[in-house]
Amino acid sequence: MTVTIGIALSRDNLLTSNQRLNHFDKARRTRAVRDMALVWARHLRPEKMQAATLNVEVSWPPLKRTRDAHNLQPSAKAAIDGVVGDYGLLPGDDDRYLKAITFTAADEACALPGIACFMKLTFTEVTP
Repeated sequence: MTVTIGIALSRDNLLTSNQRLNHFDKARRTRAVRDMALVWARHLRPEKMQAATLNVEVSWPPLKRTRDAHNLQPSAKAAIDGVVGDYGLLPGDDDRYLKAITFTAADEACALPGIACFMKLTFTEVTP
């Protein structure tokens, strides 16, 4: 079984590994991403899993810059906390339940106005 949750991140809510944010701004952004993931999980109502792998696919706007998908690890972590910790898709987000996390860049660009990137989280059930 697979569960896919898509989150559109604006520049105001984007969390990257390169940012140096103050504690309050980082907490606000983390809460926003976590809540977006929780809302989508509640909307989709996927069945609970015992263990899974996760692929995080990132779509960027069509700009002529190089980007690295794994730089969105803080945003992905906030989304995982919303889906796993708050919704309860998995019993936990430690290595016993979330076996692997991969980051990939999408082939197609994300051309939504006002969106910094689109992050698609695909949980694939595996045996524990």
